[in-house]
Amino acid sequence: MVKFGKTSDLGNLDPRVLQVTTVTALIAAVAVAVIVPVVYFYFGYQFIKGGSIAEVEINARAVTQIVGRNPTMWQFETLRIDDILNGPHNDIESWKLVSSSGDLVTSVGSETALRPVIRTAAPIFDAGTEVARLEVVRSLRDLLLRSLMVSVFSGIFGILIFAAVRVLPIGVLKRAIDRASFLASHDPLTKLPNRALFNNRLADAIAEAERLKSRFAVLCLDLDHFKDVNDIFGHGAGDILLAKAAERMNSVIGRGDFLARLGGDEFAIIQSVSEQPSGAARLATNIISVLEKPFELDGNETMIGASVGITIFDKNTKFTTVDAQRLLQQADLALYRAKNDCRGSFQFFAEEMNQKLLARKKLENDLRRAIAEDELELNFQPQVDLNTNEIAGVEALLRWNHPTEGRIPPDQFITLAEETGLILPIGEYVIRKACYHSRDWPHLKFAVNVSPMQFKQGDLVETIRSALEEENVAPGRLEIEITEGILLQNTEETISILNQIKSMGVRIAMDDFGTGYSSLSYLRRFDFDKIKIDKSFISGLGQSRDADCIIQAVIDLGASLGMKSNAEGVETVEQARILKAQGCEEVQGFFFGKPMTSKGVKELVLDQEWMLMSDKPKSPPSNTHQQGPIPGKVRNSK
Repeated sequence: MVKFGKTSDLGNLDPRVLQVTTVTALIAAVAVAVIVPVVYFYFGYQFIKGGSIAEVEINARAVTQIVGRNPTMWQFETLRIDDILNGPHNDIESWKLVSSSGDLVTSVGSETALRPVIRTAAPIFDAGTEVARLEVVRSLRDLLLRSLMVSVFSGIFGILIFAAVRVLPIGVLKRAIDRASFLASHDPLTKLPNRALFNNRLADAIAEAERLKSRFAVLCLDLDHFKDVNDIFGHGAGDILLAKAAERMNSVIGRGDFLARLGGDEFAIIQSVSEQPSGAARLATNIISVLEKPFELDGNETMIGASVGITIFDKNTKFTTVDAQRLLQQADLALYRAKNDCRGSFQFFAEEMNQKLLARKKLENDLRRAIAEDELELNFQPQVDLNTNEIAGVEALLRWNHPTEGRIPPDQFITLAEETGLILPIGEYVIRKACYHSRDWPHLKFAVNVSPMQFKQGDLVETIRSALEEENVAPGRLEIEITEGILLQNTEETISILNQIKSMGVRIAMDDFGTGYSSLSYLRRFDFDKIKIDKSFISGLGQSRDADCIIQAVIDLGASLGMKSNAEGVETVEQARILKAQGCEEVQGFFFGKPMTSKGVKELVLDQEWMLMSDKPKSPPSNTHQQGPIPGKVRNSK
């Protein structure tokens, strides 16, 4: 396994930083080594000098008193003078009393003071006349020796200061640079290399493989059910799980393999083993095996797993361009296939995956352009009231007229829009466009489907409110259709949003009821206005007892909760009659009208109104409708 976190050397630092640090350290060291002994000597000299001046002044006054008492014979009182001049420092100082004529009267102390010396003198007066002079010479040898000792110690201290100022800041700076470099290239949670370092290492591996004519494998993997761990145990437990998973993977990869965390629960490995693809298959098997064992998370045992995608690079790989991004993309495609086919498995990249990716990417770019260039449009499918046989409303259905591909079915681009986030602008477009077209048939209700992402990331409530206000549409005409999947995540927040929408007067319908989780708790927690029965049940109506029973149960459930029932996908008059007999209030499907433009809906409504007017004199509408075709079928060709 490749090791990381190598400490950088001083050569990696800016030379100017080293130069400034060295000069600063040198100045500090010289200052300590020179200034300290000089200051010590200076203050010692001043102390000695001051003491000598004070002492010679005191002794001079004492001798002056002797002279004053015996002006003519004071020179002969040397014993008394010597007694005054004797002191504790006579071994390092010399006292002399010299008459005004220059004759030595007496001397006390060392005959010759060791150099360097300091000389101090004071006059002796008699009746205002100087009759002698008292001198003291004191050696500075001891002070000089002590200053030299201080100089030695301060020099040593200066060297230490130089080393400290020179080395410590450089060391701190170097560690800071190392830390910053590590954080820039590694994941702080798992201590593994991050995506940037992985891409650099992958580029190096490609160059080396091309030079040596060798092969290597790139493995992409992510943890199965990792989101469940975060949701159940919290993100702290998720972080612990990632760190432990990284440790387990490190324990099974080879010495020359390179493991990195790309982000979230996604990891990647560069395997340099030349025996490919068998080496990659063995490694993938080992990783899956080690990660499917239980994890201990704060006293809770949890099971996850891993899916792995693999791509192989060798000298015979026919790439138009060979780069790290393409290899990683191929491994990611194989991972996507593994997760879709069977979680807890591995898949090798195949070229048809790349073709699908290119087609998907092209479709995504075309969809982005379609949004910008207004290639999307709405069709509307009539919804017929079985009690009156009249059109009660329409459902807005999105259509895409591609400039070269023609009509693209919704099932080919709606899922892509949800995966790429394009469903947010598309969803807003559908709501606003449906409100705009609703002015063509002002007495009809109209239904709009919304995506789970619009509840999570979009400002759905404000979008609906502003669209209704801008087009001056009564809120009661709009019906928002949601699927059961919307309520599975962030249930409290979702119900709060639904309540805000409903408080405006907008109706809420449960779409495709019976195909998802069909949790009755959702029907109890929120007051839906309508339940829509999925067309998969309608196709077996009248042919399957199970289908008939399920539809009857849903209709009865809706009626008991005060909800209208709507059956989708009605294609025959027999299905319509059975549904009416079961108590279904509303239907839609090709029998009553295929999705059509807003203008087509307007014409269909006018035709229906004309037929109802012409039918009035003949017989009650209910008898006529039971015996003849349902009026909504008249303009089916449109």
